[in-house]
Amino acid sequence: MKKIIVILLILSSLSCKKDNKDKDQIKLTDTDSTTELPVLKINKKEFSEIDNLYFNHAVGGMPIQEETLVSMKYDDDFLEIKFECRNNPRLDQNYYTKDNSWMFRQEVFELFISKGKEAQEHYIEIQLNPNNALFIGKVNKRYKSDNAYKLQLIDVHESGIAHTAEKDIENNLWKGYLKIPLKLLDYPKTTVNNIFRLNMFRVISNVDHIDKDWIATVESATFACWSSPMTTKPQFHAPEYFGFLVLE
Repeated sequence: MKKIIVILLILSSLSCKKDNKDKDQIKLTDTDSTTELPVLKINKKEFSEIDNLYFNHAVGGMPIQEETLVSMKYDDDFLEIKFECRNNPRLDQNYYTKDNSWMFRQEVFELFISKGKEAQEHYIEIQLNPNNALFIGKVNKRYKSDNAYKLQLIDVHESGIAHTAEKDIENNLWKGYLKIPLKLLDYPKTTVNNIFRLNMFRVISNVDHIDKDWIATVESATFACWSSPMTTKPQFHAPEYFGFLVLE
């Protein structure tokens, strides 16, 4: 009799764990992605940190060695993001200082986001680099058909985004902060839920550069993602692999 009771208790415990796990999953109506996508739930009370310090390689999906700490919170009007890019020894070799320049050619922290739980071919792209240069644009990536890509830049001063970046060369890290109007992120269309498709990226230089116009390549840099698209070459613009951001 005791054995039967113990078995029943174990089965009940496993059932509860499954129920709790299912609550954290987001059911999709599209079938584009067959991989398990990460979910970040945030609230208005305090900053919530991502679970894992290690982003994944854009190619292959294995964890990178460098640590990246990201935390977020929100209020009625803004989404706030704090991040810390660690293990970054070449901070003084980033030369883009102008907003909306091609700063993604060197080291940056990037955020791609669209409103709604389904993957969208239209989304917002936001980048910040160690020199506090900001890049904002509306992207159209037709991943469901011909993979055509279009970018419409957004005026930084009209975007309403507040941002700061701080270098800590002694400790090989840099910190960034973004305060983004939720109205800007209500794109490509308004939805009734507070769910977004989100991915975060980091470009990390692995070699020293003499030429100020250097461009990150597969041989010279790590292309890292919060949610890896598992492509055969570095590719950040893969909306079907974006994870989820839930405003609780």
